[in-house]
Amino acid sequence: FITAKDGRFEFTGVAPGTYTLTVSRIGYIFVRRGVQVGADAPSHLTVPLAEGTGAYQETVNVTAETLAPTLPGVSSQMELGSAGLADLRGVVADDPMRAMQALPGVATGDDFQAEFSVRGSAFRHVGVVIDGTATPMLMHSVRGRQDTGSIAMINTDVLSRASLLGGPHPQRHGDWLGATLEFDLREGSRDRNGFRGAVSGTSASAVFEGPLGPDKRGSWLVSMRKSYIDWLIRKLEPEIDSTIGFGDAQAKVAYDVTSRQQVQVLLIGGRATYRELQTSFTNGVLKATSKSGLVSAAWRYAGDRFVVTTRVSFVGSDFDNRGVVFQQLGRGYTQAVTLRLDVTATLGRGWGFDAGATRERFGMNQILRDFTTAVGGGVRVRNARELNARTTLLAGWAQVGKRGATGGVLAGVRIADRTLGSASAISPWVLGERAFGPLTLRAGAGRSAQYPDPALFGVESGPVLPERATSVDIGAEYQLPAGARLLVTGFRRRETRILRLAGENRLDPILGTRVVEFPFPLFTPSLEGTSRGVDVTLLRRGTSGLTGWVAYTWAHTRHHDTQTGETFDADLDQRHTLNVFAEQRLSYRFTVSAKLRMGSNMPIIGYFAGTPEALRLSKTRNEVRLPYYARLDLRANRTFTFDRRRLTLFIEVMNLAGRRNYGQADGSVRSNFETSGFVERLIPFVPSMGILIEF
Repeated sequence: FITAKDGRFEFTGVAPGTYTLTVSRIGYIFVRRGVQVGADAPSHLTVPLAEGTGAYQETVNVTAETLAPTLPGVSSQMELGSAGLADLRGVVADDPMRAMQALPGVATGDDFQAEFSVRGSAFRHVGVVIDGTATPMLMHSVRGRQDTGSIAMINTDVLSRASLLGGPHPQRHGDWLGATLEFDLREGSRDRNGFRGAVSGTSASAVFEGPLGPDKRGSWLVSMRKSYIDWLIRKLEPEIDSTIGFGDAQAKVAYDVTSRQQVQVLLIGGRATYRELQTSFTNGVLKATSKSGLVSAAWRYAGDRFVVTTRVSFVGSDFDNRGVVFQQLGRGYTQAVTLRLDVTATLGRGWGFDAGATRERFGMNQILRDFTTAVGGGVRVRNARELNARTTLLAGWAQVGKRGATGGVLAGVRIADRTLGSASAISPWVLGERAFGPLTLRAGAGRSAQYPDPALFGVESGPVLPERATSVDIGAEYQLPAGARLLVTGFRRRETRILRLAGENRLDPILGTRVVEFPFPLFTPSLEGTSRGVDVTLLRRGTSGLTGWVAYTWAHTRHHDTQTGETFDADLDQRHTLNVFAEQRLSYRFTVSAKLRMGSNMPIIGYFAGTPEALRLSKTRNEVRLPYYARLDLRANRTFTFDRRRLTLFIEVMNLAGRRNYGQADGSVRSNFETSGFVERLIPFVPSMGILIEF
């Protein structure tokens, strides 16, 4: 049936009785409703059809499009709903982080990593927030190592939205230099019990949900996921010897204590195993395991003109790395307990006020070992380093803003202090926008700060001042016909006291002899530099027709070392980035989509000369770049609706063209200054298909 403009339609000539109405459209939830048809009066039924995988939720979200800035003056905010996340995540990896990699302005050149770069900034400068808890630890990865794979520890099917804010934006959740990535977990269904199971050639997952209590004032949600992509890659490409497999689970309970109060409990946990099948280095990783978890409880009170939210969270992670003879290369743990309070209030006449405070207690212990070959065989410890750190972070923030029919303004400040640092971090921001018919102008400026992770520099290095960045954005958006929009944003970011890896392999600039790298990573806050560029995005979002975006970014990030006097391109500098996503609904139950990511690629980090195929040690840093990156993924979904269930068949191909893309790896340097192993092949042509069942 095709509805009228107001969304209504009717069935005529239906005999009295009891019927079941089934509503199914690809990209939206599966709905079944019982209808009692009488003889004398018509029966009215409202079917709330929500996008993605979740149950219907009543929310007030004043926004024109799914992909639209919702904060005044933030030019580089992009938001994906659950349906958009499902389309972009990739069936093979099932990773919401990889969905974000396809967004405008995002650069990545490593298929094995969930991490990405925004405007030349490292992923450690991106703040990851899950349901109001800021944590970088909920990733399946290998701790204590740089060259490994990683996957987000969360099932896309339980997310309601994801938002990426780059450039100047409010620093509400934490202290970091770069973008903010927010994930929100949806609540379970309050209507009925539900099940959603998916099985593919690379992973399997299940989601269970339902109402809580006889009056359905709450809900519960449980998700489990298991990947075996490591097995598939070994079968398809035996030459790729490094793989990572994982399993994780998520659970969320929400309950309305009263009409104004709600409590929520969130649980996330997972385990990952990384293997290298052909490692021959004494300190090469044969097997590494890591475990991480999050426990969070929140209470929210909604008054007439304000909302108060209190949240207490615990995040923990530990790892164990083993070498070629199963010697322990490293082990450690990280823990953080956070108490957070947030207040949002409306002041009238379009004015609003937000404020919050955070107290975080952080602790970590890490032991890293470096081995050498022992006389008579075997290995022995050559160097060892143990790090212990205990810190307390106190922070508070406040902002005031006004939003009108043609524009808005927002200004705020965040103040933080950490016991391991020797200075407070003050981060102000001011944002504004103004609409002139179809044209909207936006501008923003802000300063941000980030206290370095103690694992990067060690307590023995003494207090480390926070890294600093000052950013300015100027952007314009123009509304085009058929729901399309054109966005252009120019940006500039100035950075100081940025950490860099010290003691790298290199040639002495005067003597020409080799300077051997430190046995363990050591970072110094000696970099300063500038990133500048422009984002151009043409996008269209809608329920029919061709949707998606074409986004191009030109950017240049350059760093100068204040201690050594060196100047070089930043480690994640990529001049040209093209991200394209296109989806076409061929019918209400059949869609096809394509995702293309291309980039001029980033430097091979280190002191190298020559070409990626023939690297040798050099006196200058970041002079050799990886070959340009290009990857095209295709996906098709077809749904089949039955009496009490819906089945979706999906087919996906990663790297359809079979391009041999390359990324950086951990290698070695020979005595003649030639190198090996610093470049590795990325994911090859990988097909996958599977089914999704919903009850």
